Amino acid sequence: MGSAGKVEQSSRRMLSNQSSNDSMELQKRCHLSEKSIAVLFTVVASLGYVSMGTMVAWSCNAFAKLHFNMDDSPEQQRLTLSESDEFSDNQKTSLAATPALTAAITAIAVYKLYYKIGTKLFMLSAAFLMVGSNCFLSFGDSFWYFSAGRVLAGVSAGICLTLIPPYVDEFASKQYKALLDNVLYVQFALGILIQLMSDLIPINEFSSVICSAFPIFLFIGFLFLPESARYLCAIQQVNRARAVLKKTHSNDALSVQIMENHLNHWQQSKYVAVPLRDSLRKLQNSRIVVPTLLLIIFQQFVGALPAMFYLPRIFTLTDGQYSPEWTAIYVAGIFVLSIPAYRLMNVQLPDYKLLLWSALLMATAMAGLGWHCHVQGMRGHSDENGHIPLLCGGIFIFLYAIGFQRVPWKWLDDSLEPENAFPVRTIATSISWASLYVCVRLVPTLLTHIGVGWLFWNMTIVLLFGVLFLLVAFPNMDKGAIPSKTLTECNSSSSSSASNLGPAEHVV
Repeated sequence: MGSAGKVEQSSRRMLSNQSSNDSMELQKRCHLSEKSIAVLFTVVASLGYVSMGTMVAWSCNAFAKLHFNMDDSPEQQRLTLSESDEFSDNQKTSLAATPALTAAITAIAVYKLYYKIGTKLFMLSAAFLMVGSNCFLSFGDSFWYFSAGRVLAGVSAGICLTLIPPYVDEFASKQYKALLDNVLYVQFALGILIQLMSDLIPINEFSSVICSAFPIFLFIGFLFLPESARYLCAIQQVNRARAVLKKTHSNDALSVQIMENHLNHWQQSKYVAVPLRDSLRKLQNSRIVVPTLLLIIFQQFVGALPAMFYLPRIFTLTDGQYSPEWTAIYVAGIFVLSIPAYRLMNVQLPDYKLLLWSALLMATAMAGLGWHCHVQGMRGHSDENGHIPLLCGGIFIFLYAIGFQRVPWKWLDDSLEPENAFPVRTIATSISWASLYVCVRLVPTLLTHIGVGWLFWNMTIVLLFGVLFLLVAFPNMDKGAIPSKTLTECNSSSSSSASNLGPAEHVV
């Protein structure tokens, strides 16, 4: 038995070395490092996030463009005047919010079907659905066509939200995980900016062509991307999974240990198709995970992402120096550049303090913008302080991008055990987008009943409650309450390796 075990271990090492050599030969031939390949794979996968961004910003100008087409160019009409009048405020809000609810439901369905379908086929389907959505939204001639288009967009978004982050995590070696995560955030913001800029083009079909290009590129790109290593391990194709991971992981001892640890985990039955309810029951770090899930729900009620569904309408009510459309574009541009600018500034601030201070400054910005709207409402239009809406909106979205957008998800990833990471993140995605649906439905109602100034003051109050929640729920977070995931994985891997080695063997 001992000699057979040694022969098997030796053959596994030979196969592993052969795969590594083949992968290194290919990379040398293409002159690409492991980091370059990981970034390339991530950029292709993140095209799904660009499509999600266009989906979010679609409702900003869609209905105004329909009216513009009917008034200006009769030959370009897609709706008759009587049909357009049937678009009540409730229907417009429903069309804006529907993708969020659909994405929340789809996330759960995707997880349940994942180990039967895999990442690649799911992502190809998501790209196809997003193209179909754009066709419905461009050429539809009734509320139901628009609804079908928004539902398809929500299904596509649910697939992307559920599968792209864990897919990218497979490529993320410890040295550049933060970089790959930031690519996803920037691409999402870029999608919003692209949609807002394309809305300036009066021809609706041309805007749709621009926004359809990204899911088409996503479809083509995923034809050439490898299947997920997690899925390959689940169907017992471990050598293929190892070959995929070696393309994006360096050959140093720590990276190899972590990679092999992942491969061992993903083969075990307790990691495959874990029931969502069981993943919550078996949490070992619930003292941090549960408040972090609540923080992810709270993240949507801060109002930054719900506002992106109605940005020009909101800035129409703030009465600023620039046109509402251009103010929205400037704010979206700041959203795109926020994380790269923060990285370039090289500010060494712990995430906990960053979240606290950013929430306080966001509350200040919204209080100032609410006061500006109050003054404008009392005194009438004035160009004296016309820069305030853009200034306050820019500060708010910058701080949201570097703080609330990314820190809660980072804490969640760092605090989860490997066997619970995929299912719990799926639950978090679902509840986050269900909360977004509620917020998107609420924004027009609040604008109508309390006004834009009080909307900003409500956001201020929510942010102050957020600061209080952070102080109460995460009292020791500034002292490193969450251990380093890399260190945990390394220790786990080292322990596993030590237990598998005989007493005569030593780890160098």
